[in-house]
Amino acid sequence: MPASVSSALTLYAESSWMSPWVFHAMVALEEKQLAYKLEVLPTPLPAAQRAQLHDKVIVAEAPILVHGETWISDSLAISEYLAETFPIPDHPRLFPPDLADRARARQIMMFLRTGMAALREARPTSSVLARPNPKPLSDAARAEAAELERIALAVIPEGRTSLFESWCIADADLALALMRLIANQDPLERRLHDYALAQFDRKSVRRFMAHLPTSR
Repeated sequence: MPASVSSALTLYAESSWMSPWVFHAMVALEEKQLAYKLEVLPTPLPAAQRAQLHDKVIVAEAPILVHGETWISDSLAISEYLAETFPIPDHPRLFPPDLADRARARQIMMFLRTGMAALREARPTSSVLARPNPKPLSDAARAEAAELERIALAVIPEGRTSLFESWCIADADLALALMRLIANQDPLERRLHDYALAQFDRKSVRRFMAHLPTSR
């Protein structure tokens, strides 16, 4: 039986607060304006606790969302679940209303999760959220940074600080990817710089940032 919409929500994060996927899940909850309890899992996760979580969630990796008897891991699965369980008009949107825009948002988010391995290694999330590491990029990382910039320029309209007419969850992911370059002082088109900083000024992102060890 589906979990009751009124059931309490719990988000499991990880103690380093360096996961881009926990970032995604918390921003989704905040943008949906949902009350939730936050639990922090130790990093690394002890084997006994991992085994307990495997029994409930199958893949015991943060973020994990609990809603009643439903346990979900994977950031995209979490935002899809929230979007459908807490729909408009009672709750704000996470995904664009237009089907083509929605497909584009998912395409961008999937690219950010499966591509740019060299760039993510050279500019890890910790270099955005904690300690910049502006060492020279490898040829592979530089090529991936150029591809990220090309894609972002293609999908973000001139003069706008969101991908589509209104904010969507893909904006949070794309802004974090661009911040890998901005925080480490890598060259980036100015309008992409402005786009990413506008996203990081959203209340939902600032709520996440308040949990960072450097913010305490």
